[in-house]
Amino acid sequence: MVRLALIGNRKWAARYERIEPRIRNGQFTAIVAADSETAQKKAGSTGAKIRTSDLEGLLSKHGGTFDAVVVRSPVSLRKRNCQLVAAAGKHVLVESPLAISQDAVVQIVSACSDAGVVLMAAQEARFSPSLCTVKESLEARQLGSPGLLRIHSWGPADNGTEEWIGDDTGRMTSGWLLSRVSREIDLACWIFDSGPSLIFAVARNLWPEKSDKSFGYVQLHLGFPGGGMAVVDDSQTLPQGDSYFSLSLIGSTGAAYADDHHNMQLLYGGGSPSALNVGEDEFCVHMQLQEFIDSIEEGREPGVTGTDALGVIEVAEAAAVSLATGEAVQLGPRETGS
Repeated sequence: MVRLALIGNRKWAARYERIEPRIRNGQFTAIVAADSETAQKKAGSTGAKIRTSDLEGLLSKHGGTFDAVVVRSPVSLRKRNCQLVAAAGKHVLVESPLAISQDAVVQIVSACSDAGVVLMAAQEARFSPSLCTVKESLEARQLGSPGLLRIHSWGPADNGTEEWIGDDTGRMTSGWLLSRVSREIDLACWIFDSGPSLIFAVARNLWPEKSDKSFGYVQLHLGFPGGGMAVVDDSQTLPQGDSYFSLSLIGSTGAAYADDHHNMQLLYGGGSPSALNVGEDEFCVHMQLQEFIDSIEEGREPGVTGTDALGVIEVAEAAAVSLATGEAVQLGPRETGS
């Protein structure tokens, strides 16, 4: 049994509360929240006995009550939190992006390696059943070699992230890009089993009257070794409400498509039908956590590693250079932990 501690806000405590009954060989025993009220209120619902707002205190006083930590803190705090957790000899699960720079990622990876603990830095999207089916079809050679990958991510204005990672000038920095398209960059590298060798990015200000954080559209062109290409576009143009995500892949002998609305069920109760989303996102969180637990119990490297997280940052930084210069940026190929 892997005993888990959670560093996260009220939303994340509630999500793990809902999936905890389905976790195999894992149990939450501690929760660290920014405010003690959330920690006290949510810890009991997950079965956690330790409830605190002090991570360092938890590690020093209650380190014997848990084996691993799920880090759901803001990106700006992840480097410090991961280093503290690793130094205490605890395994680490973090949602990508792992940090805001390559240097910070390298330091986290080194801290975990030196401590001999598992580091898993993974996007939830890699555990989506629909996207896993695309990846499995590709690996089974049913689609041939990947040729063109297209990813659309559309949402309402200012609907994208929990935390703004970039600066306050509205400039298109690598942090700004991580706020918007880290998931899409990671998925593209996953599908191609490699980092891109060529990056070109464009962006557009959809709301000129706004001075900060107003770039409502960004598009990335990623060229991969072997001639494959990914086109990613992120647009904040939908009305307030649900966002939309889709992925299509054309291979040399076949094609595949997935989106986040494939599991919508139509409800008929008079008048126009309505749709019910059956919550694949919670399943992704569950499977991400289960892979982390399984890797610890089996003494192996997880399916997604710090190397993958480093690749996401590298692409975002190159895309920021491309946005600033208007030119494509050449990178050496990077293998991923597929």
